[in-house]
Amino acid sequence: MPLRLARKLVATCRLKAGATMDLDVLDLSPGGCLVDVKRWAGAAGERVLVKLPGLAFQPASIAWVEDGHAGLAFEQVIHEAVLDHLLAQAQAQAQAA
Repeated sequence: MPLRLARKLVATCRLKAGATMDLDVLDLSPGGCLVDVKRWAGAAGERVLVKLPGLAFQPASIAWVEDGHAGLAFEQVIHEAVLDHLLAQAQAQAQAA
């Protein structure tokens, strides 16, 4: 089940060409995420590396791009406990700000 984020979470995405961009994560699930791509030129079907806070880069593919948003599909599912940790981190950062 996707988790709509009430707190800001940023993913670093690296395109095959080497360009890297920090993107706001809007929804996060074990199998992928929804990101805001208004300033990004990735295309559906393209493979990328995605780095979520505290995790290493992991392979993913751009499932779709539409209206300034993109769906990224992770090649490996993220464990639920890791998702819980990421959300707790985002909440703690928002409270500290």
